[in-house]
Amino acid sequence: MFGLELHPAVVHFPIALGVVGAFFAVVYLFLRKEWLRWFAPVLLSIALLGAVGAYFSGQNAEDRAEALRVPENAIHQHEESSLYGLGLIGLATLLSWATHARRRGEWLAAIVAVVAAGAILYTAHLGGKLVFIHGAGRVTPNAAGQAAPTAHDEHHDEDGD
Repeated sequence: MFGLELHPAVVHFPIALGVVGAFFAVVYLFLRKEWLRWFAPVLLSIALLGAVGAYFSGQNAEDRAEALRVPENAIHQHEESSLYGLGLIGLATLLSWATHARRRGEWLAAIVAVVAAGAILYTAHLGGKLVFIHGAGRVTPNAAGQAAPTAHDEHHDEDGD
């Protein structure tokens, strides 16, 4: 969108907030402090919004990765994993709010939040492999908004002009 690569910036929200939200869902099971009751639902809600943004920004990043000749099976594995993570974080968010209101069943919300955090971390691992093993994060001159060097530019660089 507008030449911006949003996916690398957006993906960190669901990773960090999903894991921290799951952590607080578990902490609340043991500490039962009223002020702790809000952490998991709020953090998981923001993580869900970030996951939606990450998914849709990933659609744009997919085209770029394919242009960089990243293996399609690795891209699709990451995309499929992201859908599972998105669904699980959505379910964890709903359960977290539902159990928050009833003050019963928090253990179920915590379990689903931990599973969702695991799915998000696995998706992040696959995304990291796309970037660091398959080169999906390479910046080419054209991708960076710069013109590719021409033979004329190279000649001037050699002469010191």
